[in-house]
This record gives sequence, structure tokens and C-alpha cells, in this order.
Amino acid sequence: MSEKKSFMDRIMDKIDVIAGPMAAFGQIPFVHALVDGMVAALPVTMVGSLFLVLYLLCSDGGLTATALIPFMKPWADDLALVNTLSMNIMAIYIVVAFGAEYAEAKGFSKTTGSVGALFAFILLNYNSAAPLANVLTDGTVELTGQSGFSIAYWGGAGLITAMIAGAISINVINFCYKKNIVIKLPDSVPPAIGASFSAIIPYFFITLICWGIRTLAGINIPELVGSMLLPVLGAADNIVVYSIQQFLSALLWMCGLHGDNITGAVTNVFTNQWILDNNAAFMAGTAVADLPYTWTPNICRLSQWVSSCWPILVYMIMSSKKLPYMKPLAALCFPPAIFCIVEPIMFGLPVVMNGFLLIPFILTHTITGAFTYWLTSIGFIGKMYMNLPWATPSPILGFLASGGSVGGAVIVFINFAIGMVIFYPFWKAFEKSELAKMNEDVSGEQTETELNAQGA
Repeated sequence: MSEKKSFMDRIMDKIDVIAGPMAAFGQIPFVHALVDGMVAALPVTMVGSLFLVLYLLCSDGGLTATALIPFMKPWADDLALVNTLSMNIMAIYIVVAFGAEYAEAKGFSKTTGSVGALFAFILLNYNSAAPLANVLTDGTVELTGQSGFSIAYWGGAGLITAMIAGAISINVINFCYKKNIVIKLPDSVPPAIGASFSAIIPYFFITLICWGIRTLAGINIPELVGSMLLPVLGAADNIVVYSIQQFLSALLWMCGLHGDNITGAVTNVFTNQWILDNNAAFMAGTAVADLPYTWTPNICRLSQWVSSCWPILVYMIMSSKKLPYMKPLAALCFPPAIFCIVEPIMFGLPVVMNGFLLIPFILTHTITGAFTYWLTSIGFIGKMYMNLPWATPSPILGFLASGGSVGGAVIVFINFAIGMVIFYPFWKAFEKSELAKMNEDVSGEQTETELNAQGA
């Protein structure tokens, strides 16, 4: 008689069935190039996140009203600058690396691809240069007479533009090269100059397309996405709309987009007002359980990342014996993750565009989000009326933002446990796939070494 399988074994069998399609998704040239581009930008993202942690610790209002490391307070703004020039414009680094990787996959120069992708990104971002301004001490605004470009969509919110820019530019260049729609110079011309001239016509077509989209048609891609979400995420404080927001945010993240920034552009308009209303009601003597709004800006911090990135970080550490590269990556990701700075994990492992982790990531965000909202609505978690800094560690935030709610701290660990359970079978499938890749690479290197030895 065959041995009866446990529930987890049956789950693993189901995961094995879909493991093939999940692995195949990651091998699509566009997806593979985008993932490699994100990994290539990891050092910049990692350094930026560490400097952000330092800034939070040594600035007034970063994590606490007064700096936790006061002797570094004079350098707080300088530390913040590193974060601005790294994480806040990471779309630039990703689009350059993505363009290079995608160009290599298509079989032409990585330099041509990266420059073309960056050019397309710039064209899709701007239809004019905005006047620069100074804010005077009395609060008035003075125009300087100079013009500049806003970097509002150079960070996480600009990743969707980076993806579209890379897709347009690389495919246009590839089409022109295959159809021989290029300027050819004599063979005696240095290769670098020849390659530059051969890119002129493809770049011209890239200009027509991207300039046409942004300048002639007036389409602002991030704003367009936000306007599409507005009817879905209207100003309604209920568990259904909140769960949809968490689902869409997770889905966008897995597509390589900064889901929080994109959905937040819609929801923050009213959630910021709701926490002000909660605060006013509390100051007027209303009990926490009777405050008017459940959905406040930081309620997501009690569920989304603690149920996804924290379990992933634990599993990275647990898998480090089999997959050695996981150990240093986990060590670097750990300090930022405490403060829910998740970009190093999301773009470093990476989690985004990862076919194995897509389903559990979306599930944990949606399920734990709805669960947390429900527990808040029935009073197990106190409704938030203090808008603490977003990077406050989740258990502390949940406790303090609701005026000392023990449930606000406890729910963080409950959601973490839920995430550990949901991610387990999918992580094991991912681990198995990574081991197979590693063994394949080792076998390939051994075969090449043997062939070289025979040739010698």
C-alpha cells in the first residue's frame, strides 16, 4: 500500500505541476533582461537604502522626534542626498542596465541599447522644461528664471516608463538592424564610429514614437496609470476597496512597478485626510474604537511587507547553505528590511518578475491586508490616529500609532506567520529551480575544463 501523503506533500505536488510554467516565465527575453537589469542596479539601491537608514537614525523626525544618533545630525541632509541620488532615481539605473541586457539578448551592442533606452525614457518623461523656483522665508515662491527637469518619475513611480522605454527602443533598433535600415560607413571607419552612425536612423524612429506619445499626444504614463486606478480605488473606507488596493499594489510590484507609489498616488489623497480626521476626533474625546476611519496611510505596514519580504528574508537565510549567494544578499537586505525598506529584496533577489514568488506575494498582501483591516474594524487593533514616520519598525508603529494598542504589535507577528506558511511551498520550488541552475552551471564549467584539457 502506498503511504498516505501529508497535506504539505499534496501542496508541493501541485506546485511542481506549475513549476515549469513559472520557470519559463522568467526565461522570456524581455522578462529575463528586465530582471538582470534590476539586479545590475542592486549595488546602487543597496547603498541608497543603507544611507536612508542612517538618515532616519540621525535626523529629527526620522524615526523619533529627536535624532537617535545626535552627533551625526549635522550630516543628516548630506546622507539624505545619497538616498535621493540612488533609490529616488533608480529608474534611471534600471533602464540603462535593462537596455544593455535586452540589447544583448537581441544580439546587438549593449552600449547602443542602453543609450537608446535612456533616450527613450527621457523623451517619455518630459514635454517641457519646468521653471525652477525658490521658496522664500515668508512662504512665497520666487522663480529663478532658469529651467530644469523634475525627477518625480525617476524613482519607483517611473519604473513603468522605464519598462516601456526599453521595450520601444530595443525593439525599434532590432527591427532597423534586421531590415538593414541603417547608415553604413566604409569598413575602414573605426567600429565605434560606425556603430554610432548605424544607430542614427533607429534613434530617429525612437524619437518619433516617444516624443509623439509624451509631447504630441500629451500622455504622461504614470499619471495615466493613476487615473485608470481612480475609479477602482475611490474614496471608500471599507474592506473590499482596501483589499483591492492591496491586491493591485502587489500585482504592480510583481510586474516590476512600484505598487505603493502608483496606488498611493490615488489613495493617499483621502487616507491622509482620514488620519487627520481620526486625530481631531481623538483630541475631541472620541474613544479609539469609535474613531471614524479604519483605513489610514500606515495600516498597510502591519501586513504587506511583514507577510512577504520578512518571510522571504528568513527563507533566504535558511537556503544559504544550499545556495551560497543568498547569505551575503540576506545580510545586506536585513538592516533595511527592519524599517520596511524593501527595495533591496524586491530588486536584489529579485522578487519582482519572479514566476515562483508571484502567487504567494499577491496572496499574502491581499489576505493579510484584509485580515488586518477586519481586526482593526472590530477593535482587536486600535485605529490609528498618529501619523508616525513610514519607516518605523512595524511592531512599534502598530503599537504607538494607535495610542498603545497591543493588538497593533501582535498582528505583525501573526501576519509574519501567515506569510511563512503561504510562501513555504513556493519557496521550496524556487530553491529547487535555483539549485538545478547552479548544478547545470557547474556541469558546464567542468565540461569546458575537460575539453580545454583534451585540446591542450
